[in-house]
Amino acid sequence: MDNKTELTIKEKQEIILGIMKDIDRFCRDNDIPYSLSSGTLLGAVRHGGFIPWDDDADMFMLREDFDRFVKIYKSDKYHLLFNTRSDDEFFASGYAKVNDPDTYIGESLTMTHYGVYVDIFPLDYVPDNEKERRKYMHKVMSIHNRIYHRQRKDLISIIKSWRHSLDWWMNRMNETVHNPAYKGNRLVAHIVGSLNYRTVIDKNRFDSLADITFEGHRFLAFKDTHSYLEMVYGPDYMKPKKWSHNTKVYRK
Repeated sequence: MDNKTELTIKEKQEIILGIMKDIDRFCRDNDIPYSLSSGTLLGAVRHGGFIPWDDDADMFMLREDFDRFVKIYKSDKYHLLFNTRSDDEFFASGYAKVNDPDTYIGESLTMTHYGVYVDIFPLDYVPDNEKERRKYMHKVMSIHNRIYHRQRKDLISIIKSWRHSLDWWMNRMNETVHNPAYKGNRLVAHIVGSLNYRTVIDKNRFDSLADITFEGHRFLAFKDTHSYLEMVYGPDYMKPKKWSHNTKVYRK
C-alpha cells in the first residue's frame, strides 16, 4: 500500500481499548466468564491501564467458555479470527484474536495477516500430577509450534512441518486439548500460545471474578491478582521492566 500511515503506540492502545470494551460487553451479556491476563492484568494493577510501552492485550477463558465465545461472538465493528483464512484476514492457531479490520500489520515472516487485536487464550484442563502435566503441556506446545511453522514463509519452517497440512495440525490440536480424561480436574493451564509451564491455576478462580479498573473502564479479573502475577512475573512484578512487541501497524 502507498502512503502508509503508521499508528503511534497511543493510537494502537486506543483501538485495543475499544476492542476490550466490546469483548467485555459481549461476555457480560452472554454470561461468559473471562479474566484479564499477562501484561494486561499487570498493567491494570501497576499502572491502572496499559503498561506505557505495551501494544497488545490478553484475556483468559476456561476451555468450555472459550469454545462458546468463538462460536457465538458477534460485533458490528470487529472480527473474530480463529482458524480464519481469507484474502483479507488469515490466522490459524489454538487461540483467538478479535481484530480491527481497518488496520493491518506490516511485513511479516508468516502468512498471517490482521491488524490491531486482542488475544483470547483458552485455559485447558491438565493432569494433577506434575510430571504428567508437563508431559501433556509439552505435547500441546509442540503441536502449536508445528501450526506456527506451517504458516511461516522461510524454508526451514516449511521443512519442519511439511509432512502434514495446516488442517491436519489444527485437528490434532483440537483433539488433544479436548481430552475428556482431564475435564473434571481442578487445575487448568495456559498452554496454547505460551512458551513456559508456569501458568497453572485452580479453575475455581473463575468462580470469584471481580471488576478491575483499566484505563477508566471496568473489566473482569481474578480477585487474587497478586498470586497470579507473582507466579508469572516473579516477586518484583511491581518494578517496571521495559519490553514491547514493537509491532508496526498501519491504517488501511
